[in-house]
Amino acid sequence: MMTKATILSIFMIVLVLGMITGETQGQEMCRDVLRGQKCVAHTCATFCKQKWNGSGFCFQNGQIKNCLCTFPCKS
Repeated sequence: MMTKATILSIFMIVLVLGMITGETQGQEMCRDVLRGQKCVAHTCATFCKQKWNGSGFCFQNGQIKNCLCTFPCKS
């Protein structure tokens, strides 16, 4: 049961990152996972926008939801 949740989480991350990367072709994207807090979608998105000018979403990581920020890497 835990394995299915982990595989599904990884699949969802790859799917969303693929969609985000498609919007910014030619630009390398960086990611940061925020751990240790209960993830709230609106808070996650707002924090990622303010800190890195990127996008953020919550994803299930086992029993915990984490915030994943995706943003343009600085060159």
